[in-house]
Amino acid sequence: MLEGPSLLPLSGKKAKKLVVFCHGYGSNGQDLLSLAPYWSRILPEVEFISPNAPEIGEAYPAGYQWFSLKEFTPQAIRIGLNKAVPVLQEFILQALEKRNLTPADLAIVGFSQGGMIALEMIFALPDLKGVISYSGGFYPSVLLTPITGQRTEILLVHGNEDTVVPYEFLSESQEHLRKLGFDPHTLTCSGLGHSIDEEGLKAGGKFLADVLGH
Repeated sequence: MLEGPSLLPLSGKKAKKLVVFCHGYGSNGQDLLSLAPYWSRILPEVEFISPNAPEIGEAYPAGYQWFSLKEFTPQAIRIGLNKAVPVLQEFILQALEKRNLTPADLAIVGFSQGGMIALEMIFALPDLKGVISYSGGFYPSVLLTPITGQRTEILLVHGNEDTVVPYEFLSESQEHLRKLGFDPHTLTCSGLGHSIDEEGLKAGGKFLADVLGH
């Protein structure tokens, strides 16, 4: 079972909504949880949880990874995603059940490799309310077919100077998702590399407030 840090609702009451963070390759849950205090001010009834990925980092042994990136090809990434998704799905479903919530009360935020797996959860949790992918990418399975009536809102954020996960992934991911019946929102952060800046942080907070109904 995945484990990691969390931040309880600022209201001091029982969580009415849940945000799950998916950190990047070689990082850990504490990294993305650092965004939670900023967003908690505008989402006081939301609990934030940020599990460590299931594997010890191959390049950064002090951190974690959702899957190997020794071979950075669409085929290898697809294999990795297929392995990691059920693990995250089980963790999220248990977290929701513990709080008496459903996927309709949930948003997932991922960065880089975490952004890739966050987008996959749209199909693992069909009633998922929203997904933010920072500097990530979408790698569609050939088994996926267009979805009608899908309610998940998506925000793709990417720096146009990202050399780790190329900026071109933003438009490619948007196009793939449109073919599957979604209409993702996008934000290009000018001059930004592989990171999250103030503009992206503010856009993410507004997106979460909109989709989670605050």
